[in-house]
Amino acid sequence: MKVLVNGASAFVSTGGLAIDTQQPTLVMLHGSGLNRTVWILLARYFARRGFNVVAPDLPGHGASEGEPPQTIEEQGVWVNNLLDVLAQEHGLPTAQMTVVGHSMGSLTAIETTVGRLADVNRLILLGTSYPMAVGDALLAAAKANDYAAIDMISIFGHANGSRLGANRVPGISALNMAMVLLEQAAPGVLHNDLAACQLYRGAEAAGDAMKESVQVSIIAGDQDKMTSMKGTVAVQQLFNAELHVLTSCGHMQMSEQPEQTLQALKRILDVD
Repeated sequence: MKVLVNGASAFVSTGGLAIDTQQPTLVMLHGSGLNRTVWILLARYFARRGFNVVAPDLPGHGASEGEPPQTIEEQGVWVNNLLDVLAQEHGLPTAQMTVVGHSMGSLTAIETTVGRLADVNRLILLGTSYPMAVGDALLAAAKANDYAAIDMISIFGHANGSRLGANRVPGISALNMAMVLLEQAAPGVLHNDLAACQLYRGAEAAGDAMKESVQVSIIAGDQDKMTSMKGTVAVQQLFNAELHVLTSCGHMQMSEQPEQTLQALKRILDVD
């Protein structure tokens, strides 16, 4: 689905089904240099389990036009503008909403929730940490549009088995999938996103704002080297969140351990 947000075309995946005004909404937000396709299997699954799925390409990512927002806060504002457009033009229900985000998307999900506290009752953060530090070498490579940035993310973003080609689905390499997606990002987008993660300092205020009204859950990989468990526990404490840990899993949860990720989300969302 394409809609106009702030005068630019935005592409949104709904999991292949039309919006149903009688169903709750599940927002799914991608990470740095990526796009909506990281959610493709989960989006299709939950769209067929009673949810309106909204998995957008952020501006300048995937099939969405416009310049990528330079801060996490700006990303959250854009997502809420998108939700307003979908509500006004397509009848998207916004009450009792769940917001899910992976990596950078987890920070975007936090800011989206802060801007819509009356509507969001559940926040799910995958591959998150706070602060979300980014190494100088990675930032420099991304700024130079050097392929080394993709190499670093691919190597450090995957568990040991994934780097060696292990996958529950024969013939599928999670590492190669990540590399192909990152290769598709326009020049400058990856650096923009990583810098936004590095600069974000809004989690403390967000935790205070939503502690009375939003249930927060975290899903973490036990071998995640990009968002450390120390940083994940910091988020858990800030938001009084429940923590689900995936085994033999790095940062790229949806491709490395799709079944474990699905089962964790089903438990959190209380889906049979």
